[in-house]
Amino acid sequence: MKTNRIKWIGIGILSMVLLSGFAWAAENTQATGNLAMPLMWEGGTARAMAMGSAVVAVPQGSASLLWNPAGLGQMSDCMELGLHHNSGLGDTIQETVVVGMPMGALGGFAAALNYVNNGTFDGRDSVGVKTSDYTAGDMGVILGWGKQLFSHISVGAAVKYNKQTLADTSYSAYAADMGLLWNPRPRLNLGVTYVNLGTKVADSTLDSGCRVGASYGVNDNLLFAASGELKSGNGFDRLELGVEDWFHPMVALRLGYVHDVTDQQVEDFNLSGLTAGIGIKIVKNLMFDYAYVPAGDLGISQRVSLTYKFVCKKKIDKPAPVAEAIPEPVAVIVPNVIIVKNVKLIVLEDAHFAFNSAALTESGEKIVTENIQILKDNPETSIRVAGYTSCSGTAEYNQKLSERRAEAVEAIMIKKGGIAPERITTIGYGAARPAEHEQVCELIDSKAAHANMRVLFEIILKQDQTKTP
Repeated sequence: MKTNRIKWIGIGILSMVLLSGFAWAAENTQATGNLAMPLMWEGGTARAMAMGSAVVAVPQGSASLLWNPAGLGQMSDCMELGLHHNSGLGDTIQETVVVGMPMGALGGFAAALNYVNNGTFDGRDSVGVKTSDYTAGDMGVILGWGKQLFSHISVGAAVKYNKQTLADTSYSAYAADMGLLWNPRPRLNLGVTYVNLGTKVADSTLDSGCRVGASYGVNDNLLFAASGELKSGNGFDRLELGVEDWFHPMVALRLGYVHDVTDQQVEDFNLSGLTAGIGIKIVKNLMFDYAYVPAGDLGISQRVSLTYKFVCKKKIDKPAPVAEAIPEPVAVIVPNVIIVKNVKLIVLEDAHFAFNSAALTESGEKIVTENIQILKDNPETSIRVAGYTSCSGTAEYNQKLSERRAEAVEAIMIKKGGIAPERITTIGYGAARPAEHEQVCELIDSKAAHANMRVLFEIILKQDQTKTP
């Protein structure tokens, strides 16, 4: 077990290194050469910028719309409102509003409005004589959708409209983003997006490319991420690394590093270097994020975000299963098996099932088959199998997964043990009866989440049938 854990940690780190070697997320760079509409890349979230923009493979709720729309398929059961502010580069001010809404089996939807005001400039004619002042700015709208197609794969897409103005001249463009998130192993996420798939603007190609990234959660609090991008016409441009550490239940520290591989810059605007930030959970459903992003001689970009969750779906409080209401255990027989008076309780943890699947692993199947003999020796016994999940994912998916896992245990008892189906009762509780409270549903690898992902296999014996098998 320990060797396998070390192996998968190694694979996670290696995946981050290899996948991040493709390129960068160009949300803050200016257009060069024949690339148009660079601000269609603009992310605007403080958490992401503090982590060096290395968030292509990090599900971010409604903010996933701006980085990888596939993450919208993994939103919690709450609506989200995000307000993202950026200032500090000259007179430039940027405001972004994002609204996200989970829609159950339909997936997650989000919309964003982005506004940039570059300030007012002195007008001059060709010989330097002052004319009337002029302004420059940018406005964009994004609509996106994401859905978890399978237990460990999510896809998403977004459509965007962007308009940039400079004095009396303006340009408009339509584009689309496509994304995919893959969770091959617990704690490891791989992501890819193609950004700004659209038509030319004034004979110039949109600033488009393919983002690739990976993230790995070392534990419940520490997250590492890396990303890069293969950009149209430029190839591999930039490498981004980020780390997030929840050193306190209410406070997270973030660091990022951006390495400009091609050393492309506009005058003295070089994005290479360190970024930093902090996240503070003000109350249960309100999050504050701040990012400090140096931009060479242009100064410092100050990013501030507020994200509020509301209209959360209430979880149905179902009656507790028999095993959760029985007295403290008086004897432990074998691992995962407890005798409590007239109930023998076998606990099948998430590790006894294939990842996000109802299929039992070899160790899980062994536990079930080892206890079949007691059922044969005691034909009067009845069996109750109850499945549970963590709160991550949609209520519909969790309910179905808990039911399928309970039914998988039942199938083995019938097929391999010859147990009569009428002796067995199965039920799925989904996330309705957690063993431990999960503070953040998105942390699928937390201790509480793993404690809640389980199947309780109860053999209800007569009072005199509490002998060990």
